[in-house]
Amino acid sequence: MLQGPDYFASDKVFDSLFPLYIQKLSGKHWTPIKVAAMAAHYLAPDEDARILDIGAGAGKFCITGRTHSPGTFTGIEQRKNFVAAGNRVIKKLGLDKTELICANFLDLDMAPFNSIYFYNSFHENLVISDSLDTKIERSTELYLLYTETFKAKLKLMPVGTRLATYYMFNNEIPFCYRLLESHFDDLLKFWVKDI
Repeated sequence: MLQGPDYFASDKVFDSLFPLYIQKLSGKHWTPIKVAAMAAHYLAPDEDARILDIGAGAGKFCITGRTHSPGTFTGIEQRKNFVAAGNRVIKKLGLDKTELICANFLDLDMAPFNSIYFYNSFHENLVISDSLDTKIERSTELYLLYTETFKAKLKLMPVGTRLATYYMFNNEIPFCYRLLESHFDDLLKFWVKDI
């Protein structure tokens, strides 16, 4: 771990690790440190946890999660510039078992993972003014495709899969997942696949 400032002292200090254009997106689009730390404790109870962050952006959840819990953290993000920036921070902080990959969620095999983190990254397809940028295609049709694919992939996960959602409605999660607890005014929810 890099010696120097405690980059996890606050969101503002953490965000200073990134270029200004990414810092400006943080308040609305990246998971707050306190939320990420709590979710990581649930998703990664031991070193065998393999956590996937869908729509990872610049990797704030993965980076924070790895510094607060064991396990391996992988973020998937379509935007190359966010992936590159996040991987530079991972390297700067000397984090192991943490990576961001540039790919589309539709092409992802979720089988290697046993815990999933999802901060409704598909929402920008519904509210274009909430978009991170204009680098990727966005549409209502894509939102529906991503959401249905997400549900279908969650259903295929094995019993015992852990899921943490942030800013999601309960009806967007398949019935085979049971809600265990919620935090931060019901915005952060912990689920487990029962059947």
